[in-house]
Amino acid sequence: MKKGIIIILALAAIHSGAWAQQKQSGARANASHGTVCQRKVIDTADLRIKYAWGAEDIANPDTYLDLGQLQIGKRCDKYSSSFVEQANDQRIAWAKEHPNAQGVPNGERWMGGRKPGIWSEYQYSDLFFYGDTLNEWAMMPMGQEWPQRYTEKMTPIAWTLGTDTASILGHPCQQATCHWRGRDYEAWFATDIPIRRGPWKFGGLPGLIMKIYDKDRLYVFEAVAIEKGTFPIYQYPKDEFQKSTRKRTYQLQVAYNRNYLKTAGIREWDPVTNTAGDLKSSPHDYDPMELE
Repeated sequence: MKKGIIIILALAAIHSGAWAQQKQSGARANASHGTVCQRKVIDTADLRIKYAWGAEDIANPDTYLDLGQLQIGKRCDKYSSSFVEQANDQRIAWAKEHPNAQGVPNGERWMGGRKPGIWSEYQYSDLFFYGDTLNEWAMMPMGQEWPQRYTEKMTPIAWTLGTDTASILGHPCQQATCHWRGRDYEAWFATDIPIRRGPWKFGGLPGLIMKIYDKDRLYVFEAVAIEKGTFPIYQYPKDEFQKSTRKRTYQLQVAYNRNYLKTAGIREWDPVTNTAGDLKSSPHDYDPMELE
């Protein structure tokens, strides 16, 4: 009996530790980013795959940290947040209804999922794929540095194909494993959908990645819908994003997660002297998906 209790407690600790990594910084999503109303259609997708990220209950989108979307376009593919795009649709509709307003409301009121107003780079980054070239357009938290954009050549992921099989959304899937940027992953790809992409930056398998997670299950993505139709692929104005590098963008993202107040330079305020004092600091445990 005692052994069973110890095992249960250990599993609970693992589960708690996994969720403790996500959206804990308290950094708010950017409310003043006006480019939402200036987005342009750069391509059209005829296939859209939606992925639950960090779901507590895969059947309930309200428990997701995000609902991601992979759009397969004619000239490029894009991975972004469906929650954010849906909120942006509402913000644009609001702006049209209020043409004399000074600004567009924060999209938090229209966001889905858990912690809808909290920033995360896995929700507030748009990834555009042109072959093996990745363009990341990364939004930073409220009131911080300009959004960042950079381009990098993606190194092929060294996958090892397994023999285990499963069915996800009615599609036969095969197991595969890899070690990528510091983590060990297990993926399940659809053998009947010959698309070499998946959620976030994952791809390179001979079929669409339907589910992928690291060995500690800190990061879990699972397909919840495959949709055919005509879907616009949006891009924000290029000049609204500061040209950067992957290293610089990554360093900022990690720093904001680990100590948003300190990284943002937010200081204590003395109402008596009406002056700023010491930097505020609120450190958080954070284990990024990409470790190298």
